[in-house]
Amino acid sequence: MKQKKEWIMGVSGGVLTFFGMNLAAFFLMFPNPKKRWEQDRYDCAVVCGYHARKDGRPTEVMKRRVEKAAELWRERRVGYLVMSGAAVANDWVEAEVMKQYAMELGVPEQYIVEEKRADCTFRNLRYSAEVMKNCGFQDCAVVTSGWHLRKADHYARREGLRYVMVRAEEPEGQSVWKTLRLQLETNLHMYRNMWKGYY
Repeated sequence: MKQKKEWIMGVSGGVLTFFGMNLAAFFLMFPNPKKRWEQDRYDCAVVCGYHARKDGRPTEVMKRRVEKAAELWRERRVGYLVMSGAAVANDWVEAEVMKQYAMELGVPEQYIVEEKRADCTFRNLRYSAEVMKNCGFQDCAVVTSGWHLRKADHYARREGLRYVMVRAEEPEGQSVWKTLRLQLETNLHMYRNMWKGYY
């Protein structure tokens, strides 16, 4: 009985140690998002794409991201909006749908730049960095949902951007459980990719 108890304690300790080390590795590779504004104004806001509806209208998640970016533009905290996203979930190009919605919110077309190739977060930041360089933008505010901040932050750092992360509000009526599920799914995807060597 004593040996069995010692065996259980040993296995439990090993499991806890394993998960503790993996958790430490995760947060070491993906630290807290950089949300502190280091300057009053950034050259642009990079808006991470999210799929549109099947009829081409923006989804609620997409709306909240664009609304936050438009708010930053109206407050003159950013000069331009870079809409990033290809046609991923359906035939509608995310950057185009986001641009149209931003214009409906009052942002003039000349202040909106489209990046229409990105099909994932990595490419959102990679291709947006290229757009920024081509446009002469030196720094940016990266706008995305709260559950997506850590992932987008990782790629912004990898691209060597001067940036701040900005959280868009969650859709009205979205439950806490759904937000937590999205956060968990995103973190698990990041964790899997970490061990596959993608990062």
